[in-house]
Amino acid sequence: MKTLIKLFASASVIFTMILLNNYSADACTTFCLHTDKDLIFGRNYDWMIDYGIVFVNKRNVAKTAFTDSESPAKWISEFGSMTFNQFGREFPTGGMNEKGLVVELMWLEGSEFPDKDQRPASGGILQWIQYQLDICETVNEVIETDKVIRIPKNAVPVHFLVSDRNGNSATVEFLNGKMVVHSGEDLRYTVLTNDTYDNSLSYLNQLKEFGGNGELRNDNNSLYRFAKACMMLRSFERSEEMPAVDYGFKILSSVSQGEYTKWSIVYDIKNLKIYYRTFENRNIRNVDFSGLDFNCDTPVKMIGVNAGSEGNVNGELKDYSYESNRQLIEDSYGSVDFLKDTPDNVKELTAKYPERVYCISKSENKNFNSMNTSNKFSGLVLLIIVPVVFLFFFLFRKKLLN
Repeated sequence: MKTLIKLFASASVIFTMILLNNYSADACTTFCLHTDKDLIFGRNYDWMIDYGIVFVNKRNVAKTAFTDSESPAKWISEFGSMTFNQFGREFPTGGMNEKGLVVELMWLEGSEFPDKDQRPASGGILQWIQYQLDICETVNEVIETDKVIRIPKNAVPVHFLVSDRNGNSATVEFLNGKMVVHSGEDLRYTVLTNDTYDNSLSYLNQLKEFGGNGELRNDNNSLYRFAKACMMLRSFERSEEMPAVDYGFKILSSVSQGEYTKWSIVYDIKNLKIYYRTFENRNIRNVDFSGLDFNCDTPVKMIGVNAGSEGNVNGELKDYSYESNRQLIEDSYGSVDFLKDTPDNVKELTAKYPERVYCISKSENKNFNSMNTSNKFSGLVLLIIVPVVFLFFFLFRKKLLN
């Protein structure tokens, strides 16, 4: 097993090299549009390949992080979710859970994740996303997880935009080894592209539309896309002709990278629906969470990201199969020059990772949570008792020693 994990670690390094050498720094746009009546999250996934599978992820599933760390994170999924995956099941680039939490990533050159410490590690940036969707309901809960889990030091440099059903949003970046968050009053515009939020906001403030003197030039780079999305969010006016979801796709079209924009996704957080279209399939399809089964004792469902007819595709979801997952990995790795020589046993290990997660009963889940609570309580007791004993010894040491 140690050999297999080392092989996976090597594959992670290869994947990082791929991204560093091939991923355009000017790629991907996310935003959240929040009004009295609407709450949507938009995302353009700009990349070189368009393969992918949309997965239904279940509740009450026990997982151990896919990592070579000495202390991998372990958790049980509390919530079901729907995710977009390109490098295998359990490794999403983004998605939404049944509580309306959305997490999406974007490239950010200069990201620096923390050094190894006492916190257990996720299996990289993609599994960090799945972890958040599995156990968090709100943006604040996502931020709090930094106390108990970390992304490995040499993970691919990205940052995240996160939104929840309460209308809260946050940018999550890792700079100089620390989590940096903008939320609440610090998040003036719920947009994120491929510069740090501070750099993007500084650029925005220079434009005359936002109080500066500068002109917005259509350079189609990260800063332009940030400003363009901010302008369109500010000018949104809901109407029967232009509902929020349609306007979301309009924003995504305005910042599209042409043939490099492989997926355009609009999450309707308020109504728990996901709308998406791809470069290969221009039909706008949607998944309604009210029709999904998140019980872990039933088969996992999935659909190819380019498959499906226009409209709702709940009825077109198919049972998960190892063969489909393996083929996805084969196609994705085989279409990128630096991944074509990845050993078959490494790809096999990745494809079989879902076999390492397992469904547990409610009673097992309860016992697991009770055990954790007991451990936390024991730690708290020790934290209180040890200093008291030490103080007692210090005050009465003469009598005790005599």
